[in-house]
Amino acid sequence: MKINSRLKPALVVLCALAVFTLPLVAGGSSYSRFGVGDLMRYGGSRIDAMGGAGIALTGDGFLNLLNPAGISKISFTRFAGGFEYASFNSTDATSSGRYARGAFKGVAFGIPVSRNDGVTLLLEASPYSNVNYATQVRDSILQQDFYGTGGLSLLAIGTSYSPAKYLTFGLRMNYVYGRIRQVGDFTFSDPTFLNSEIERSDFYSGFNATFGALYDSIGTSLNSKALEPLAVGFVFSTPSTFSVERQSILTTSQSTDTTAIASGNADLPVAYGLGLSYLFSGRYYVTGDVQYQKWSNARLFGTTMPDIRNSIRYGIGFESLPQRDTDSFWKRIAYRLGFSYSQTSYSLNATGINEMYATGGLAIPIGPDARLDIGLQVGTRGTTVNGLQRDTIMKLSLSLSASEVWFMNIEDE
Repeated sequence: MKINSRLKPALVVLCALAVFTLPLVAGGSSYSRFGVGDLMRYGGSRIDAMGGAGIALTGDGFLNLLNPAGISKISFTRFAGGFEYASFNSTDATSSGRYARGAFKGVAFGIPVSRNDGVTLLLEASPYSNVNYATQVRDSILQQDFYGTGGLSLLAIGTSYSPAKYLTFGLRMNYVYGRIRQVGDFTFSDPTFLNSEIERSDFYSGFNATFGALYDSIGTSLNSKALEPLAVGFVFSTPSTFSVERQSILTTSQSTDTTAIASGNADLPVAYGLGLSYLFSGRYYVTGDVQYQKWSNARLFGTTMPDIRNSIRYGIGFESLPQRDTDSFWKRIAYRLGFSYSQTSYSLNATGINEMYATGGLAIPIGPDARLDIGLQVGTRGTTVNGLQRDTIMKLSLSLSASEVWFMNIEDE
């Protein structure tokens, strides 16, 4: 059809996802249209409130989802799950838009198997990336609306093991999967053209592994009293090639036509991180992380992803631990602060997209071994120069963490 041939350039533009001159109108930040979307990097609500830094954190009553070696010290089966509300206010050179969403933050179970050997089993389900945007451009002839939804999720099983008193290793096997749907809608003022919609739907699936190591009480090995509260952690996630099933559909007011069905591959690049933590006076944690992921050479269907670069993230955090033997409610609350700075994986119009957050939160006791974690993250991302947009972001998270006595051996005397 003549009308289809006129729309072929629009299909190419949508599939390439390389043009970023469209003003935001609603639905979310347009940065999530690139690569596999905004990476979630969820390590737990405690870590979120501490600037995202926690590779070197461990302890009873804490499931460290950044480092599988950090789960080794829990005494009882532990559950953690949460919900997040996020608000984005996005501005470019000509317009602004605002949206909010609520999202499942993740759920995890930690089951101690052998406390003496630091063996713990971890089961986790959490979001891996998020795509949620809507953009619009119009002239006297054509209005073009582009929007995307979906993202990737993670299912994981992991374990930890301590071969020595202060040294722990961890391994987590990850299955990452999900569908990303991107749509271009074209509305013509000229009635001789058919209004049309072009949809591209990609389903990703694949496996990778995360290795972790954590060394507590470094000063013990160095015979240094001052360094005894210092811990160091390391994580490494293997690169992987995921399978992608793609379907492209053209819909007009007269017909619906599946224009292409294809199978291909997508790269999930190598990632690694290093963290330090120090416990002052047995009550005050200071922690810091750096995390890196090599996105610049990642390929989708054999082609390097446009507008993607290597990412690096820095985070620092502070926590005042609660006092146990007190009747004061306020002294039994944990207080947290943090800051993070990221060179994101996005680089558009020869401009790198960076973001920074100030964070804070509380851990409120709600039972003998249960707490409600409240975290707040406020930050900015991007810039309005070179036809780009600036996001002002606020995230409020609520999560519940509790222990239960499961799988304990009762010995008769």
